[in-house]
Amino acid sequence: MTNETTPSRRRFAPRRILKFAGYALIALAAVGLIAHFAWRLSGSNEWQLSKDEGGVKLWTLKKPGSNLVLVKSTVRVKASLSGMVRLLEGMSCADAGCYDEKIIERQQTPPGHYAAYTRFKFDVPGVHTQEYVLFQQRFQDPETRQIRVDLIAAPSRTPRDPCCVRITHLHNTWRLTPQPGGFVDIEFTQDTDTGGLPYPLANLALTEGTFQVMKDMQSLMDKPRYRIDSFNDIQELPGK
Repeated sequence: MTNETTPSRRRFAPRRILKFAGYALIALAAVGLIAHFAWRLSGSNEWQLSKDEGGVKLWTLKKPGSNLVLVKSTVRVKASLSGMVRLLEGMSCADAGCYDEKIIERQQTPPGHYAAYTRFKFDVPGVHTQEYVLFQQRFQDPETRQIRVDLIAAPSRTPRDPCCVRITHLHNTWRLTPQPGGFVDIEFTQDTDTGGLPYPLANLALTEGTFQVMKDMQSLMDKPRYRIDSFNDIQELPGK
C-alpha cells in the first residue's frame, strides 16, 4: 500500500506548491490593492510636523485622492538676501547636483520683480534622467523686504529631449524673510511629481531630499560666491 501511494504524493506535491504559491500571490495583490486605495483616500489636508532636527523643521501634507505628499521645510541661516537670490537665480549645477542648466528666456519685469524660463537636467541613479523646464518668478515686498520665489513647471516651453523624463507637474515656493543680525528665515514648499517614480519612492525622495537641502543650506551659503551684499535689484533689511 505504501509503495503505491508514495510516488503519487511526490507527483502531486509540486502542483500543490504551485497552487499555494498562486493563492499567496493573489492574496498579496489584494492586500497591495487595498493598501493603495487606503493610502489614496487617506489624508487630513493639513500640515503635519514630520521632522524637527538641528534647526530644520519639515512638514508633510496629504490630500485625499492624491498619491503624493506636499512638503514644507524651514530653517534659519546666516546669510544675505542677495546671496540667497544668487543661489536661486544664478544657480551653479555644481552646487545642486544638476547639469546642462540654461536660461531659456528672460522676461521683462518691473523693478523688484524677476521672471525667466530655465532648464536643467538631473540624474536619478538607477532610474532615469529628469529634465526640468521651469518658469521662475521673484517678487520682493518693498516694506518687509521679504522675497517670494515661485518655480512652476513649463513642460511645453521647449521640445522634449528623448534622453529624459520631462517633469510636467511642479510648483515650488521659496520665502526668504530677513531678520536682524544678518539672518534669513527660509521656508521651502514643494508640490512636485518627480515623473515615473513609484509614489512610495517619490514621497521618500521628496521628504528626505528636502530635509537634506535645508540641513546643508548654511554650509552652502558660506561659500564665497554666495557671501555677497548686493545682487541685481535686491534690497537688504536696513541695518543688516
